[in-house]
Amino acid sequence: MSETASHIGDGDGGLRIHPPILAAGLLIAGLVLHLLGGHHRHGAVHFHQFAGLLLVAAGAWFSSYAAGLFSGRNTTLNPHGQPSEFVKIPPFTFTRNPMYLGTAAILLGCAIFFWSPVMVLAPIIFFLVIDRVVIPKEEETLERTFGITYQDYQRRVRRWL
Repeated sequence: MSETASHIGDGDGGLRIHPPILAAGLLIAGLVLHLLGGHHRHGAVHFHQFAGLLLVAAGAWFSSYAAGLFSGRNTTLNPHGQPSEFVKIPPFTFTRNPMYLGTAAILLGCAIFFWSPVMVLAPIIFFLVIDRVVIPKEEETLERTFGITYQDYQRRVRRWL
């Protein structure tokens, strides 16, 4: 659903996960570990840098486009918020979570750009936290709000790809 906040645990006292902040923190941590490992190099542009930039651009476009669809329909981008509309047009017809998918692609693109094995941890950790903590809470809200319509959608469209 969105990129703003989710709770771990029940009640208002739970830890809030802000997907964009999680992604930024993972990216920064990966860059620091990459640089501390002495794996950075200067010189000619390599194919992996071009491929990484393409993946970052595609992920940013994909996330932004999906977020724009939510904004255009005045529904929340907050994964802990109450949706006002069920968006089920492309890209939501082939992935239920294009904003998260785009963010994971950005993180993977950065790892490819820097050709950094340690930075590959960022999209993996992002995926696991979003998939196991954030999305289940969103799905509970969507099922409670949209009922059988959302359940049918879940059966037709995969969570990621």
